[in-house]
Amino acid sequence: MAFKLSTTRPFTREFHRLASGQLDQAINQLERRPEGPFEAIHAARKAVKKVRGLYRFVATAAPEARKTENRRLRDASRAVARLRDAQALVETAQILRDRLADEEEDAAQRAVDALTARRGWMIEAETDLDRRLFDYTDALKAARAAAGELDFDNRPKAARQLASAAWRRSLTRVKAALEAAREDRTPDAFHTLRKRCQDDRFHHLLLMRLWPAALKAREQQIKALIDRLGLLHDFAVLLQTLIAEPALLSPDDQVILRHALEVEIGAEGRRALIKAEALYALDPKREALRIERLWKLAY
Repeated sequence: MAFKLSTTRPFTREFHRLASGQLDQAINQLERRPEGPFEAIHAARKAVKKVRGLYRFVATAAPEARKTENRRLRDASRAVARLRDAQALVETAQILRDRLADEEEDAAQRAVDALTARRGWMIEAETDLDRRLFDYTDALKAARAAAGELDFDNRPKAARQLASAAWRRSLTRVKAALEAAREDRTPDAFHTLRKRCQDDRFHHLLLMRLWPAALKAREQQIKALIDRLGLLHDFAVLLQTLIAEPALLSPDDQVILRHALEVEIGAEGRRALIKAEALYALDPKREALRIERLWKLAY
């Protein structure tokens, strides 16, 4: 189901449609598990992120609901993240290996093997996966019911002002996160920037019908930036894992890979900053007024 708002239908109905649609997708994945439990968790978490983005979109109109449901969805997803994250470490080590050569490539392959074995141990030790997935599904069903109880001002003027406020708030938060990343250049600062860009991308998806060609082109650029920031985060998590679990690899491999990861993290950070600064050289107020005018024309 397309994650797009209609400007011609009552806003409350559109909110219910989008929230329930994404939550139903997540619930269906968790109950059916067509590609196994770990891919089901991954697919469900992606859908949940869109719902959290939807709540941020309506934050000015439903601040308490945004706060309550964001906490519910965040905590529910975290409870099942551990095993999927173990798989992500393996995939990140494979990406690192493919970027390296000679003794660095060999060390990275040994990391892939070690992390694959680590994932296997974690799976064997996970005795209550079915219960965790049941609890996650139950939390998402409760979130779907809560979303269905929300009501908004359905007047066209109120809807377009809500959209304008959401757009301005999102851009303002991205620019603040970008400034922090430019100053700190730490993995945590870049991770925050990624989250703010993800919110902005969801806003683009929601309002795609207002200006399809332009918003689609920009959304794709934002996604490319998010992917780069995501890889930076994955490299940082892999580095933290090697530091926290030194027995995973020999001392020589630890030295080789920690250095390689530090180089990759620095390079990805520099590339991300260049891209983000070009994408977000915008005035939030002016862009919000543009969204309000486009909504008015589309109604």
